[in-house]
Amino acid sequence: MKNISKLLAFGFMGLALASCDDSYDDWSQPQQNPQEEIITLPNFTATVAQPIDFDQVTSDSVTVFTLNDATLPEGVTLEKGRLEMTAQNAAKTTVNVSGNGRACTAELLDAVVAAYGKRPVERTMSAEVLLNAMKDGQAALIKAGTIELKLTPKASEYTPIYYLVGALQGWDQEAKTCMFYPESQTVQTYTTQWTGDGNLKIWDENNFGDWNNCIGAATDGDNAASGKLVTSNAGAIVCPEKGAFYTLKVDFETMSYTWTKLENQTPKEFEKIGLIGDFNEWGGDKEMTATAPHNWTAEVDFAADTKVKFRANGAWDDNWGAGVNIAEKYYGTGTNGGDNIMVPAGKYNVFFNDITGEFVFAAK
Repeated sequence: MKNISKLLAFGFMGLALASCDDSYDDWSQPQQNPQEEIITLPNFTATVAQPIDFDQVTSDSVTVFTLNDATLPEGVTLEKGRLEMTAQNAAKTTVNVSGNGRACTAELLDAVVAAYGKRPVERTMSAEVLLNAMKDGQAALIKAGTIELKLTPKASEYTPIYYLVGALQGWDQEAKTCMFYPESQTVQTYTTQWTGDGNLKIWDENNFGDWNNCIGAATDGDNAASGKLVTSNAGAIVCPEKGAFYTLKVDFETMSYTWTKLENQTPKEFEKIGLIGDFNEWGGDKEMTATAPHNWTAEVDFAADTKVKFRANGAWDDNWGAGVNIAEKYYGTGTNGGDNIMVPAGKYNVFFNDITGEFVFAAK
């Protein structure tokens, strides 16, 4: 192992300083210098801090690790550094840290959202801790080990997932095939031809299959054009006109719903819908499965970040895009011929409606 005092004496490169405030260096820009040499010191390691729930963080920075009491060589002080973070198949992310183990809250949150999306589930990210050791104005990098960070994105910034169950696909407690399409954090819709008895109930993602925690009408079998939702003794909601095309809009904040009949009761039919993009070199569509009239689903596993579109019948006559990034919002509305949809690497349950162009990429 090289002696840090000797390394510093030879004069390592200076470090450009820029950050979200003056406590952090901006390491995200590539160095215009030769490859940095990284050294280690005996017993000098970082210990991961407690799991971080971003809904509970109110400061601009948060502690991510502490250092042991190993003695540094004489005259050496620790300055700013960085975390080299990795998770599943996501690209490596750099997050700035101070010498006392604090990271910019916004940068850390951006890193976990980029890797996993906004769903408020505890995620694990591996982080290599690199600190800048200073002596006489010159610097060397010390590796303080690798830590496993436990990070939970903000629930307050997440749009919950809801499923409908009922006559469309049966009352199977295992079939998560009909997901509502969000319009906002509180309003979600589902458009289809309401076949069979035209009745349904609603489950959120955390209570799927639990009849004691389903959402439904105050009066069982209510087929009014609008109504209130309840979670206790919930009854079936029924489409006002069985067999017709309607949009069911639900406001989960006011716990109310409305039915709107489509003007066009003969929407264009498609034999199949598929996903195409970088992940399959824009050929050989990943076919989706029809779950309800004009609604489709598929499970996908993207090994790398990819651009995708939806298209019908393996051709470009009818294709949908939206020019959005799923890392920022997991749902959207595509238009025919719209721009590509950006999707981070990962596993997803994908849902698509070929009447409205609405889509969901729900991270698994």
